[in-house]
Amino acid sequence: KSIGNIERVHDLVRTHAPEALRYALLSAHYRQPLDWSDALIEQSVRTLDRLYGTLRDLADVDAEARIPDSIEAVLDEDLNTPAALAEVARIAGDARKATDDATRATLKADLLGAGLALGLLQQAPADWFARGASDGDDARIQALIDARIAAKQARDFARADAIRDQLAAEQIVLEDTPQGVRWKRG
Repeated sequence: KSIGNIERVHDLVRTHAPEALRYALLSAHYRQPLDWSDALIEQSVRTLDRLYGTLRDLADVDAEARIPDSIEAVLDEDLNTPAALAEVARIAGDARKATDDATRATLKADLLGAGLALGLLQQAPADWFARGASDGDDARIQALIDARIAAKQARDFARADAIRDQLAAEQIVLEDTPQGVRWKRG
């Protein structure tokens, strides 16, 4: 403490998503030292972005959270949270590749259950990607995205590019998908 190399939780929560902090803490086994850094938190945010993105892609599938046996097994093995996080990543990867509805429902239930066991993935994906912004700000961003779509349809690509650049300057990342434009805060 005397050399100033500590971080206080209440300071970290002001600047980082609490769930990202939890993910970062779970990334190392409790018996091992944790190399805490901003890079670790950023990696945790990117990983949670992928996991919440998977849940967003599975929004059309109804599933109840169910803790998978594989998660219980690794947690029973000396609370091996890094292995549990690896299993969560495997489940999410399988869910992204799944094509039939029954498999997608099973994998979504497993992903939600694994998140429940670890205290992760308990928000709606839209809430995660909004990262605490106000509804007015979300509406303004959506209006800009709608204007960009209209500009593209009118073949005014310079205007569409200008809107994308404006949003990028505000740390808003756009993703054009077959289902439409998705956005998240960077």
